[in-house]
Amino acid sequence: MTEIRYLLPVLALPTALLATACTDSTDQRLRELEDRNEIHALVDSLAAALEEGRFDAFATIYTPDVTAKSPGGEATGLDKVIALAGRNHSDQQRSPHYISNVRIELAGDRAQVRANSLFAFVSSAPTPGRVAPEPFYAGGGSYRFDAVRTRDGWRFARVETAPLWTVGTLAS
Repeated sequence: MTEIRYLLPVLALPTALLATACTDSTDQRLRELEDRNEIHALVDSLAAALEEGRFDAFATIYTPDVTAKSPGGEATGLDKVIALAGRNHSDQQRSPHYISNVRIELAGDRAQVRANSLFAFVSSAPTPGRVAPEPFYAGGGSYRFDAVRTRDGWRFARVETAPLWTVGTLAS
């Protein structure tokens, strides 16, 4: 009986180490899932902001020193990116953006993000005799983002759009 009493602490040590390792691994995996969810939510927020013309929401999506590059122009700094979006998305049109197939490559407090997009520009004026107006411009392509963890959560420090196809003509 004496040997068993001395053997139990020896057996308990590997079990305790395994439990600690599992907890650390579980915590790490949970953190990764939370990071991916937060970054994906940024992509969704961007699509909604573009569609609704709420460019003030960019402050919760982008860093203050964000750089943006699109066929509509290039800009550096949050205010200039907001102005660029305002020039490319007017009140006379709606522009739903469907962003999907989001791929996130995490690297600590940074991430590379790629997504596919479909977008359309449609007059916001009613079309007599139609349920909705036809798009005058539509396209599809990709988004690429550099994401960084800030004290306010994840934000995009860089965004680049690259259309692969378009139909129609954008009003100038």
